[in-house]
Amino acid sequence: MKRSKKRTSATKLFLLICAISSFQLMAQKAPAEFSVHAAGAISTYCFQPLSKGNSSIGGTGDFGAGFTGFLSQQIGIHVGVGIGFFNVKSKIANLKTITPQLSTIDDQGRVRFYDLHTTLSGYTEIHKSIFMSIPVMLQYQTQQKQYWGWKQSPKPSFYAMAGLKVLFLFNNKYEASIQTLENIGKFEMGPPAGTQEAPGFGVFAGNQSSGKMDFGIMAMAAVELGVKFRLGNNVAIYTGAFFDCGLNDPIKDSRKSYGNYIYQEDLNELTILKAADRINLMTVGIKVRVAFSKSQRPY
Repeated sequence: MKRSKKRTSATKLFLLICAISSFQLMAQKAPAEFSVHAAGAISTYCFQPLSKGNSSIGGTGDFGAGFTGFLSQQIGIHVGVGIGFFNVKSKIANLKTITPQLSTIDDQGRVRFYDLHTTLSGYTEIHKSIFMSIPVMLQYQTQQKQYWGWKQSPKPSFYAMAGLKVLFLFNNKYEASIQTLENIGKFEMGPPAGTQEAPGFGVFAGNQSSGKMDFGIMAMAAVELGVKFRLGNNVAIYTGAFFDCGLNDPIKDSRKSYGNYIYQEDLNELTILKAADRINLMTVGIKVRVAFSKSQRPY
């Protein structure tokens, strides 16, 4: 009985210590932060097929607001909303594709099957888009001593963020131009066909097109690292570098085949983003975030 009472007393004491520790942890939790940010970045579309001589690069910028709720003095969850733009220029120096088992009717009314060999040269596409982003990220920061007289501790702290961003793209416009596109049909029987054998064969030069694209929702993995400076008891500034990587292909439902570009009306809608096998957006840049909170408690 005595041992049982001792165990019961020890258990109660342990639970009391845990409860006091939990209350102390909650009491030391950092105040929530409301923030505004501005960011600039270099963007690229990583598309397949991407071979030697092909490139994709441009600029991205956005601004927005956010809220960070802290679970402890060092760990918090950040959510927000931002509005920004993309302006990415993609180039293809030379690309050769084969579209098999197409058919045409010859002068004698017979159906002939052929493989279409397409050579794309000197292609340029500029893609412009306005987007809204919603980040959900976990934030970690090193401890930074804070006093009512903040000048007593001017040293900054370091922070890291990781999570997910969801992008909704609006007003997607593209402008495309191509120096030459050559189509050659290799039939199952007979020599390669020239322009007299079927429509769409031969060399097309100087084609230009423009229009809008139907993008889906874009999910991106997001990482950010930087330094947090305290400007006052209620104000802090975050300066850091970030990297975002696309996780999904936002236009997989609107793909086209190079084999479709055998008529002039198809060439008028030429866009590599629709014809590529896969598109992933990547950005790397710098962000400045100004955060406001209630008076900081010293710790």
